[in-house]
Amino acid sequence: MRKSVFLISAITFVFALSAAAQNNCFPVRGIAQEHLLDVTNPDWLGGYPGAPWVGPVQLILGNNEVLVGKVSENDGAPRATGHQDRGGYFVFDFGTAGAFAVQTDNSVFPPSPKYKVAFTGTFHGQGPVGTIAGTLPGRFANATGNFTISGDFLAWNPAAPVPSGRFNASIAGFLCNVNP
Repeated sequence: MRKSVFLISAITFVFALSAAAQNNCFPVRGIAQEHLLDVTNPDWLGGYPGAPWVGPVQLILGNNEVLVGKVSENDGAPRATGHQDRGGYFVFDFGTAGAFAVQTDNSVFPPSPKYKVAFTGTFHGQGPVGTIAGTLPGRFANATGNFTISGDFLAWNPAAPVPSGRFNASIAGFLCNVNP
């Protein structure tokens, strides 16, 4: 009898700890529309340095908190296969609320063709959440988690040395350790 009471108490304790740990994480889902090197577009201005893709992002944290900010993306260096990156990242910046990064070292997308007018494709990246140098401390100073970012893009270069493009991203994942 004592063993069964102890076992039931231990199992209850483990489930309680597990539930408490899960309460520290929030589901996240959202959308973004990034612009490729569109330096005259106000949506592109103010992005994270070194990120050629920048645009507005809207995330829902938990069930009812909307975060509105800017996302900056750098695909990283292509791997030998030509359709995956190494060192890619997304920076989610919500102004005075803070910022966090998602490392997408194994993103998949079509290799860049030698296009004359335009080309389309699908991007898919997944990775852990972390902070980056220069981010605001704010709510995300200790954030962890994992995100999946995917969507279609269009890139074009109408007789200009700098390409243009759009990326419509769907975002899903979770954030943990978010400050109030």
